[in-house]
Parts: sequence; structure tokens; C-alpha cells
Amino acid sequence: MRLIALCLAVCGLMVALAACSGAQVEAPTAVLRLTAAPTATATAVATAAWHPTVTPHVFCEGVLPSILIIGERGRVTLNEDGRWLNLRAGPGTEHEVIAQMAPLEGFLVLDGVRCAGPYAWYQVDFRGTVGWIAEGFDGLYYAEPWLTG
Repeated sequence: MRLIALCLAVCGLMVALAACSGAQVEAPTAVLRLTAAPTATATAVATAAWHPTVTPHVFCEGVLPSILIIGERGRVTLNEDGRWLNLRAGPGTEHEVIAQMAPLEGFLVLDGVRCAGPYAWYQVDFRGTVGWIAEGFDGLYYAEPWLTG
């Protein structure tokens, strides 16, 4: 509104000056052009991100509820007798032991749950060796999630 008043005042002044000099001047036409101010625009950007897969609700009959998370780290639980956890070539006690993990040693959970015998089995990567571990038995977990942040 101030801009319009200023334009009208300038136009009036020009007409008044022309009248004093005796010249014939047409009154100028004021043109007001309004333009939109630039605004910020939100743009969606696709990013590639890796997210762990929550273990599906697979319940092996007579086995503890599964707590390991596919795509996350886990570790061997610290048990009273210091027992090591067997890493096997397949999901089941009939498969060869390919490594053993001491209490509190970490691993990456790759796949699971497979039910075999009285165990829920997970495929893990332990120091570059891929094999299968039993998650627990008879009310005792052999492995647990290790979410290190």
C-alpha cells in the first residue's frame, strides 16, 4: 500500500511541475507489478539404507521364544559353566562342528529360524566362518542380541 501511495504522489508532483511551466503534459500512468517471492520447495530424495530384518515369528515346538535379530549382531551368553557354543555346518546336531565360540564372543546373524530337534537354529558369520548355532535349550539361551549402538 505504501508503494501505491508513493507512485501517486510522484505522478501528482510531475503534473504540478508541468502545469507551472505551462507545458502540456499528459499525466503518467502508474503501473504496479507484483511478483511472487521465491519460496522453499521440499523435494523428496531417495536414499539407499540398510535395515535389519526382524526375525519372523517362527515358533519351534517346545523351544524358547527366539530373540536373535537377522541382520544384527549377537553374542554367546555368559553361562555359569563357561561352556562354548558350537558353530555347525548346518541347522541340526547331526551336522559337523566347524568352530566353537567362547562366552561373550560376537557374530552377525545372517538367517534363521530353522527348527531342528529341540533347538531353534540361526545362520551366523563368526570371524568370516559361516555356520549355524542353536539359540538355546531347556530354559537357557546360548546366544543373545548384542546391539552395540
